[in-house]
Amino acid sequence: MKRLSKAASTIVAAIIAILVGFSAGSVAHANPPVDPVAALTSVGVPAEVAALAAHAVPVVGGVDTVNLANPRGGFPGSQVDAIIDHPARNVTVVQRWLEYEPSRLQVGWVNLGTGRAGITDLPGSAPGTIDGLYPTIDRTGVLPTGTGPVVVVVYGQIPGWSGLIPLAPEYFGYLTPAVALLQV
Repeated sequence: MKRLSKAASTIVAAIIAILVGFSAGSVAHANPPVDPVAALTSVGVPAEVAALAAHAVPVVGGVDTVNLANPRGGFPGSQVDAIIDHPARNVTVVQRWLEYEPSRLQVGWVNLGTGRAGITDLPGSAPGTIDGLYPTIDRTGVLPTGTGPVVVVVYGQIPGWSGLIPLAPEYFGYLTPAVALLQV
């Protein structure tokens, strides 16, 4: 009986040693954290815009539509929103009220969980409304982000604003670069 229990304990000890070896090996090979600035720069986002990714503010969880730039809009093409589609694991970026010309914005993104990154413009279009009353056209682009925390940066040209005292780049036709950390 002692001989059988000694053999069983030797087998159990060997199995435990193998499992400990596998678990120690998996910890040693964990993926390093993703550097969002480097990832965005590598896909073509200008360095000065990509630098904003280091300061991305997380958006409150459970939100499906996030305003990225100019929440009150007011001028054609100045309001930019992100619509998170959790089942499809992507984000649609929408430039509001840009009826008569194509979008000239760029959108860079990086998934902090997987390291996947990309850059796109807004080639699509969808019907929209101004203040829920007047029909217009919105410009759209879909980001194939996958699931996880995703940093999104939006930058580029928009139609210039007019005003008595220009106080923002938007008056001169440039969107102040916007950044957000979304949970997809």
